[in-house]
Formats: sequence, C-alpha cells, structure tokens
Amino acid sequence: MAKTFDIVKVLEVSEFNIKSVAQNNLYRYWLELKGSNNLPKWQDFDPCAIRESLPGIMLFDVQKTGEFFVSVTGENCRETLGIPSKRSNLEDIIPSNALADVKSRLSHVLNTQKPHLVTKRMAWKTEASPEEQHQSYTVLFLPFTFEHEKVQLKILNSLYFH
Repeated sequence: MAKTFDIVKVLEVSEFNIKSVAQNNLYRYWLELKGSNNLPKWQDFDPCAIRESLPGIMLFDVQKTGEFFVSVTGENCRETLGIPSKRSNLEDIIPSNALADVKSRLSHVLNTQKPHLVTKRMAWKTEASPEEQHQSYTVLFLPFTFEHEKVQLKILNSLYFH
C-alpha cells in the first residue's frame, strides 16, 4: 500500500497565480457569473461554457448539517485520485491522511464565501518502488449559492496536475 502526504502552499486567488489555462478560464467565468453579487448562483452555471475544465473538477455539496458530499467527479479526478463518480460522503472517499486538510479547505470556503487557491505536492512511497514519487497540482475552490432545503452551498473544485 502506498503512503502519501501533501505539502501545501496557499496562494492569493488571482489570474497571475493560476497557471492552468482551463482553471483561469473557469475563474474568469466564475467572476463573470458573480458580477456585483457576493457569489454566483449555481443555477446560472453552464458546464458547456467551461468544457475544457470538466475533466479536472469535483463538485461538493455542503449540507445544512455541515456534512460535505462529492456530487460530481471529473474524469481526471477519477483516474488520478481514484475518486468514484457516484455521489459520496467526503469521509467515504478521501484517504484518512488527507481528510482533515480537505475538510478544512472546504470549511474555509464555506465560512469566507470566497475562492481559495492552493498548490500541493503529493509524495508517496510503495514497497514495490521505495524511491519517493512526486506529483504537483493546484486546486481552485469556487463557491456558488444554491437554494435547496438540504444544501447550503455548492463548491466547485478544479484540479490541475503539473
């Protein structure tokens, strides 16, 4: 079994710090939908407008109970991170060593109602391959309002692997 850990760096959310064209286009689209409002409305979101971003997204539902669910997972996230495509509770799909970090980032976005940007460097070792492996990636968190009796916020999470 592989042992993994992440080295995290928080960045200011700006087009300068977002290195991926797809993530930058997604951020610009989010700003366009937001306009003069505090947050954009999820019902205004059109996936066709940011088609190139879809393989690297995860969509989180923030329940009014405080629980987080993954409701949509893009192809790159399914393949690279092994996240299932079905709606799942966060605790059921995120590895235990990464769960606290993921929950804290989602909670931060929920509490601030603002985008969040981090870059991570994942490292792992396996018994079959004892030399350390590395993969860097950037995660952009974008909150959306959502009017529903059980869901208080949608958080679109875009991952870019470099």
